[in-house]
Amino acid sequence: MKVNVENILNDFTSFTESLRKIDEPKLISFAFDLEQFDALSLINNLNKHFDDIFFFRTPNNKLTVYGLNTALELTSNKIKNFTSLTDNYDYWKHNFISNWDDKNKSNRFILCCSAKFDNVKFAEEWIDFESLGVYVPEFLLAFRNDEVYGCYNFIINSASDQDIIKSNLVSFLEKLSAITEDLAQTTFPKTFTKSTSDSNELALWKNIAAKAFKELNDGTVNKLVLSRAYTFNLNTDIIWSILLKELFKRFPDCYLFFIQKNNSIFFGSSPEMFLKVSDNIAEVESVAGSAPRGEKLESDYELEKTLRTSEKNHQEHLFVSDFISEILIHYSDKVRIIEEKQIRKLDNIQHLITRISAELNSKENLFELIDSLFPTPAVCGVPKETAKDLIRKFESHDRGLYSGLIGLMDFDGNCELAVSIRSALVRESKVTAFAGAGLVKNSDAEEEFLEINLKLNTILSLFTDENKSK
Repeated sequence: MKVNVENILNDFTSFTESLRKIDEPKLISFAFDLEQFDALSLINNLNKHFDDIFFFRTPNNKLTVYGLNTALELTSNKIKNFTSLTDNYDYWKHNFISNWDDKNKSNRFILCCSAKFDNVKFAEEWIDFESLGVYVPEFLLAFRNDEVYGCYNFIINSASDQDIIKSNLVSFLEKLSAITEDLAQTTFPKTFTKSTSDSNELALWKNIAAKAFKELNDGTVNKLVLSRAYTFNLNTDIIWSILLKELFKRFPDCYLFFIQKNNSIFFGSSPEMFLKVSDNIAEVESVAGSAPRGEKLESDYELEKTLRTSEKNHQEHLFVSDFISEILIHYSDKVRIIEEKQIRKLDNIQHLITRISAELNSKENLFELIDSLFPTPAVCGVPKETAKDLIRKFESHDRGLYSGLIGLMDFDGNCELAVSIRSALVRESKVTAFAGAGLVKNSDAEEEFLEINLKLNTILSLFTDENKSK
């Protein structure tokens, strides 16, 4: 793909003529059209030029967004939750200028978002990621249907140097042009699933599960989600375009994500929507209760039937659905179930899912709604704060961004956020994959262990034994 630098710069010059009289800081977003190209093929070459990369793809590739570098950070070390962002968000919402209407852009998302599961716990391996990150990238690339476009985002005031601002755009366009003209087409090497079910790990799991069952039987919590972290070392470099294409091929109806910050990368493929708000309508998914897929149609149906009739899975699912509904009632007079206890079949696993919709009374409370819902019982437990305290106590690892949030927002109160499960952290040559299981009173520790292995293999099956070692 060749980028028409001259035409884009002419449009940019015309657009910025109106900005010369600005006397207070404004956030500017300049959109420009691009030719179509394969979004995932881009990621390896971007890796060579940017230390700050945000990639997010919604299910079935309805929307793909890249965020590169940072133009405006809405969060700081002092901000620990979304509600604390309100004043900052409102300021820039009212000081935002773009040419998007002129370009008829269908996608309005401009804010990249990520949140750790727990903003109290901290481990060195997660040092490159903030507890809460909400920011406007300097450059944004969006892919929706046949439309591909970029946005150049920057802060401008009376003292801004227009020549420097323009030269930054020129440098990016030239870099993008070179990168897209050199997109290699490669195939994914054969991989296989490596079992993680050794006796030592099972013993460790049974030990913390026993502690969890004591709390469940004592009535301290009704549900508790515990996770495992599985770490191995890489002997070869990851070709990210190949790996992410394979992940999308296997799980097309999941959220695909990749965040690179300095020396760390967090990536995964999540089946769980956390919150989607569009035109004042909020949607939340309750995803809890799982079963393997069968190798044949008959065995797959039998496993589905078991999932549908399992008292344990339905109890686990009900805790999540009830929690979500009770939260939404505080923000909406019109809460309804769109789909109840349907089966979502993925490549290697099937889940019970309930979709809940609510017409919001006001989008002014979006951040408060997010904080009320997060984290849901699907990744934490019930009651929420008690469950989170027990997770801190029982889990030796720091979840970091695993079971946190990742997604996009705009300045009109709309968002699409996913729960960042089925994911892994890559730091230098070490990969740590995460997965969890929800425990209730009648759970079986060994069955939950096998369920976690099934979820871990979403990531582990991407690597052969030739390029990983324990």
